[in-house]
Amino acid sequence: MSVGEWGKAIRGFFGRGLFPHQLSFVLGSALRRFVLSPEELADRLHLKESSRVLEVGPGPGYFSVEVARRLPQGRLELFDLQREMLDQARRRLERAGLHNVGFTQGDACNLPYGENQFDVVFLVAVLGEVADPATCLRDIHRTLRPGGLLSITEQPGDPDFLPLPTVRALAEQQGFEFVESYGRGKNYTANFRNVRPPRAEAQGCASGRSGCESVSS
Repeated sequence: MSVGEWGKAIRGFFGRGLFPHQLSFVLGSALRRFVLSPEELADRLHLKESSRVLEVGPGPGYFSVEVARRLPQGRLELFDLQREMLDQARRRLERAGLHNVGFTQGDACNLPYGENQFDVVFLVAVLGEVADPATCLRDIHRTLRPGGLLSITEQPGDPDFLPLPTVRALAEQQGFEFVESYGRGKNYTANFRNVRPPRAEAQGCASGRSGCESVSS
């Protein structure tokens, strides 16, 4: 990369919004285990061996490998705005010998999946980076089966961190019911069930869908 490109990436690292793929090595660092290990995160998802799972904003796949390992009869779909992040996640999963994974690039406010397609949808340090979190959750609601699990994890050091009361309000407005939380402070996971239709007033960019984007965790 040029000096200018590095400067832009570093500004993106410290600023709000999309995490720069050029610095993805930070997201893949083993030091993240001191904040939340992949095994602990996977435990919080209550996975079954046949679960159909969607990870929105997987970045380089730090959590993806452990989740895919727990789905020997299931499937994990990775969805990210940045092709470079998906390519890194693909290589990580291939090195682990895991092939029950799909990779799709796109906009988190316009998920290209059918209704009731997933049993579990999870996001790690992603929701605050999405241009319209309410619309993102509304589309997740559509793709998640009735009774399915939505899991949102927020972590310290993220400039787009969302506190638990904010996440609860956003999710409940879109038809999710709060079930449980793990962790505390700025390092937590909140789990919700898909139990009812979204409220009619939740509009966001659901109609035009312009200006929304997905991001990497």
